[in-house]
Amino acid sequence: MTTTIGLKRRVLRDDVVEHIVGSILKGYLKPGDKIVETRISRELQVSQGAVREAIRDLTARGFVETEPYKGSRVKVLSSGELYDYFAVRSELEPLALGWGFELDSLDVETMLAAVEAMFEAVERKDTAAVGQADLDFHRTIMECCGNGSLVRSWEALANDYWIFTLAKQHFEEGVDLNAHAQEHKEILDAVNSGDLKLMKSRLRNHFVL
Repeated sequence: MTTTIGLKRRVLRDDVVEHIVGSILKGYLKPGDKIVETRISRELQVSQGAVREAIRDLTARGFVETEPYKGSRVKVLSSGELYDYFAVRSELEPLALGWGFELDSLDVETMLAAVEAMFEAVERKDTAAVGQADLDFHRTIMECCGNGSLVRSWEALANDYWIFTLAKQHFEEGVDLNAHAQEHKEILDAVNSGDLKLMKSRLRNHFVL
């Protein structure tokens, strides 16, 4: 049975998580910035215990990296990590796409909704919304594959920190995010064509750095 105290603790932790994630996505906290427990505790008027629980959660999700005696910082993505990240996703997602195609379970409507949301977010220069639409598109591909183990492997990689941070980084570096959204539309066009080889090729090329 869930106690009132346990429920309250989870709510407080979730509030702190939302606050820290929002600060990262809005640029108030940048990669490498230290996360000061006492400051967050004071700002949100919550205990430092709730802040520590939130930081543990965010460390597990890849937003934060923590070192003993040094504290916690917003995770910095190295070029090597990015290469490894895209290399693995470029294998997992075409595999899932192929299985979904064979099962006739690809959710084209949800993929289309994600593409439309992505173009709208690009117009608004809303990096968080671009990241969310990107995540929704690729998660839809994975969830149609019918293999829970493959989906869990993907979820360990494609968490929202990576997706949102990359979207924000692209905007800051002047990358054409309209072209990024167009790549997703072209993947969807291939799905609609029924050409499995073309689908896999476009999806794999999407991850080429």
